[in-house]
Amino acid sequence: MRYETLAESPSEAEIIARWRPERGNLVSVCMLAYNHASYIRDALNSILNQKTDFGFEILVHDDASQDATPEIIKEYAARYPMIVKPILQTVNQHSQGVYPSVNFNYPRAKLPFVAMCEGDDYWSDENKLQLQVDGLLAHPEINLSFHSAVRVNYETLEDEDKVYGDYSINDAIIPFTDILHRVRGWIPFASCMIRQSAKVRFLDFLKSKPYLTVGEIYFQIFGALSAGAFFLAKPMSVYRFRTEQSWTRKAGCDPSFKARHEIAMMRSYVDLDQLTEKAYHYEFLVLILQRLLWLFNPEAPPRTLPGINLLDAIHAVCQQQIGQALTRLQQAPARYIVFGCASGCWRVLQTVSPDKVVAIVDRDNRLNGGICEGKPLIGPKEMVRYPDCELVVSTITANRREVTRFAEAAGISAEDIHFIFDDALHFLDTHPIPLEAFST
Repeated sequence: MRYETLAESPSEAEIIARWRPERGNLVSVCMLAYNHASYIRDALNSILNQKTDFGFEILVHDDASQDATPEIIKEYAARYPMIVKPILQTVNQHSQGVYPSVNFNYPRAKLPFVAMCEGDDYWSDENKLQLQVDGLLAHPEINLSFHSAVRVNYETLEDEDKVYGDYSINDAIIPFTDILHRVRGWIPFASCMIRQSAKVRFLDFLKSKPYLTVGEIYFQIFGALSAGAFFLAKPMSVYRFRTEQSWTRKAGCDPSFKARHEIAMMRSYVDLDQLTEKAYHYEFLVLILQRLLWLFNPEAPPRTLPGINLLDAIHAVCQQQIGQALTRLQQAPARYIVFGCASGCWRVLQTVSPDKVVAIVDRDNRLNGGICEGKPLIGPKEMVRYPDCELVVSTITANRREVTRFAEAAGISAEDIHFIFDDALHFLDTHPIPLEAFST
């Protein structure tokens, strides 16, 4: 798949001939491009190859690319004048502090639905747009649709292609909190479609928050807010991970940029908590703690930034609270099952004696039957095989109701469930981070 070149698209007349006049034009597809000459034909062809019974447009913005990207866009705009609608900058806007999506593309996306495909990604299913529009029309209470994608790593050629954003075995409504916490991993941006009403609220938020470093997370948050999202259980796009100009490569190579991003994310969660009138207060606290721990990752510590000392002091208290929770587990006479097999699990295993941990739960049932640090990896339903054990929840973003339900089914009482991050969350709740700490 890494070197796949998509077939040329049909003529504009052939595309439009499929559209039923009574359905009208329904989808604005937004695309940002910068030095994407190697990829953008695939991106454009994958959209133009969509088989729909409604009209769509491609709003492509090139931010003064230094390669052949503008010429390729001009070629497509000449061939598809009613569909491909370009903006070709002569001065790079992003370097001037002007965000192309916020200032140029989203405002002109005025059709009932807005879909995404950046210039270095592409869609892999010709029915993607039709399926998403039909799904949202069938669920008028839902404002966001997405699906899984194939991730192709362009930084490490040896890395195998992977499916990610796989939120359900079947098509399903995914709850808002699952979208907020990304409980099944990153949500592919090129898979997303939102209603115009959600786009308006999302764009208003971006315009009022110039400190933000990324937009796609909020595209998904505002799309899923309250009613959740409609998920299609098939990979229908390809994410080219860490291409030369990608945001992910920049974040991986520039610790200062990554630190500013984490700080901006924390500040945005404070703002979103206020905007939603504290309806998801606990969820945003969880996300703030998660970003705080990521910010001070010992493998990539942040450089000196305004407010960093204050955040460091808050981080130190949170780490102390987590450490004390783990010490209590070590000192208690109980034996434990650890819920979650990511970084929090490793911390539990480093603190609690190996003979006190009997198994590790993989909530997603993807690693069942494996071994981690000599401990069996099991699914949530298999906890019943370990009677008289208590449960240690090692993931910050765990769904408390879901965990409690699994525990009760295994005969574990609520008082024997230990959320190791609860004390740190209580500290953040009673000692809110002052606004000056978010200055970057």
